[in-house]
Amino acid sequence: MKSIEVIVPRRLIKKFYKHPEPYGDGAYVVDLINDMYTDVFYREEGGFITITSEKDIIAYLKKHQTISNEHFYRDGVYSFRLITDKDKELLENWDEVSPTIIELDIDGKHELPKEFIVCFYWIEVGVVKIDGSNRLTLKIYERDFISILDISVVLDELKK
Repeated sequence: MKSIEVIVPRRLIKKFYKHPEPYGDGAYVVDLINDMYTDVFYREEGGFITITSEKDIIAYLKKHQTISNEHFYRDGVYSFRLITDKDKELLENWDEVSPTIIELDIDGKHELPKEFIVCFYWIEVGVVKIDGSNRLTLKIYERDFISILDISVVLDELKK
């Protein structure tokens, strides 16, 4: 069978790994929530794509095309989304990781939620919490997927 391009919704991905081949930014190998695995490539429109001839993966992905995340902010490869009940397992896994922590004071007139997830290439990489005195705490848990330079860009976005 000829390989075809299929959309891989973010919610179907359980775990990301760096791609073993040098495809550049936005290429990963992933475990899907049904325990299948495939390589994926970042899509600006949301989610990822895979190019595969595996009939089981194609059927599974086509059946689940309507699953998506709601991002309340997006600028290029950066996005922010609210924390939902579906994030419980992710947040519990992050409790066992020592994060990179950055704190800063932000303008009191911001319209940001008190707590949300930071995504880079649609991958959840950290959490932002804002306390009552407008002290913003950014905790980055997935340091393999975002560089310090990219974290500084996220901070610049949060200051706007």
